[in-house]
Amino acid sequence: MELRDFLEARIPGAPRRLLPARAKRIGGVALLRLRPELEELGRELAEAVKEFYRVRAVYLIRGVEGVERMPRLELLAGEPVTEIVHREYGCVYKLDLTRLMFCLGNSFERMRIAGLTSRGEVVVDMFAGVGQFTIPIAVLGEPEKVYAIEINPVAHRYLLENAGLNGVEDRVEALLGDCREVASERLAGAADRVVMGYFGGTIEALPAALSTLKPEGGLIHFHELARRGGEEDLISKIMRNAIKCGFQVRLISWRTVKSYSRTKNHVVVDFLAAKE
Repeated sequence: MELRDFLEARIPGAPRRLLPARAKRIGGVALLRLRPELEELGRELAEAVKEFYRVRAVYLIRGVEGVERMPRLELLAGEPVTEIVHREYGCVYKLDLTRLMFCLGNSFERMRIAGLTSRGEVVVDMFAGVGQFTIPIAVLGEPEKVYAIEINPVAHRYLLENAGLNGVEDRVEALLGDCREVASERLAGAADRVVMGYFGGTIEALPAALSTLKPEGGLIHFHELARRGGEEDLISKIMRNAIKCGFQVRLISWRTVKSYSRTKNHVVVDFLAAKE
């Protein structure tokens, strides 16, 4: 039975077309989005979701805030749960889900980048979070070093802990600060590969990301939101900005990571860049 069918049976009269088809589950917790028309039934729906998934708690996702993308969650069912452990493709992540984001929809992309990373590479992760990209790259890609930059002190603390939990503390150097400053000042000319796993202002960090590439150049994985059908406009903007920074560029590929809204997709653009 699907969640929507279960909710329809448990709460007669609730409009089926508005009922959620699924909830995100992480660390024994369900994260639920509800249409505004259903919020008055929120707690009743959450109790049913808790029973359906057999989780410890159900939180309503009300959005995210600020550059650090702090989640706004409301507990609707169960006991408060803060620190959780999430396991994914053999990697372990600890985090406080009420203070930090962890996007489950990016799991394929995390494994894709880890699979592309070659033994001995130096990788710079510009927006490291708790290690969403850093950890699988370090565990599965066998790089020489991953420099993981994170601006949020809470996320940085978990990043350090997650490197230890996964046994890659010797390969990961976690750097606290604004990636635009840290990359330019401390990592110039160091990287074979740069991961920019963020959206909503990624272009502002592109000059710093380019500055980290080795003299012979390297590969950038650039994430951003794009209007559906407008992906080529985003790609052209990225290429123009890189060229303005004095780099030769070559597009390798782009792909949709996931749907973000009715009109936008989260996309990643892979391109090679080398100093002219």
